[in-house]
Amino acid sequence: MPAVPPRARVPDRAAARVLDRAAVRVLDRLAEAAEVLVPVECAVCRAPGSGLCRGCRMLLRRSCARPFEASSAAPLLGPCLPVTAAGRYAHELATCLLAFKNGGRTDLAPVLAAGLATALRAAAPSWPPGPVLLVPVPTAPSALRRRWFDPVLVLLEDCARRGVLPAGSAVAGHLRHRGGAGVLPAPAQKRLGRAGRRARPAGSLRAVVPAGARCVVVDDVLTTGATLAEAARALRAGGADVVGAVVLAAVRPPAVPLTADSRPAPPGAGEYRL
Repeated sequence: MPAVPPRARVPDRAAARVLDRAAVRVLDRLAEAAEVLVPVECAVCRAPGSGLCRGCRMLLRRSCARPFEASSAAPLLGPCLPVTAAGRYAHELATCLLAFKNGGRTDLAPVLAAGLATALRAAAPSWPPGPVLLVPVPTAPSALRRRWFDPVLVLLEDCARRGVLPAGSAVAGHLRHRGGAGVLPAPAQKRLGRAGRRARPAGSLRAVVPAGARCVVVDDVLTTGATLAEAARALRAGGADVVGAVVLAAVRPPAVPLTADSRPAPPGAGEYRL
């Protein structure tokens, strides 16, 4: 009787981070090699010569310059989860984020990470004192196979490498997908009504987290809030204290801007620029 091959071992989170970084490096090298044959163009306006031209870089920076409180515009978010967004999901920010996630433009990671860092540092004064874990919403398994990397984790780790995370915070990948539960392709998700969007992610995530840990959920885009609500539910079920959420972009218009008067900029906040 032929031997049954052993089941493939699922890599742990540390190994997954190594694979994320390796995938981004490989994609960057491939992009550099492609420059010899295909000229680099701006991800937004398609002007030749750079990954993001000076004008579009300035517009992207402006779009993330005024983080805002976005939870009131997310109907499926649920109570008691404040959400800070770096900017609106529109124009330069939306184009760059889509190019980064789905177009292989990993060269945009630093400029998008800068926007995420702005939102994190704007939200930090509202967090309770003490250590805080920044927990990225993991990308769906099907998207991970397609992209080779986890976009939110890559952006957070870029912030960590540059030393621009809020003081006392650290990146922690404590969320996992439950074997495809509640996972639908993006086109199918777009056709769902509000009730369907609420039900789709329910129970799709699980958390392995130290009991009592203070956590902030981090994602790329806020739409209805169903995904953030599921992430918060999973973390709380694992014993964590979820104190808020931060996203790079929110689809709906801002509700309450976080101005300089309401959110004092921490020391060195202006050193990490787009």
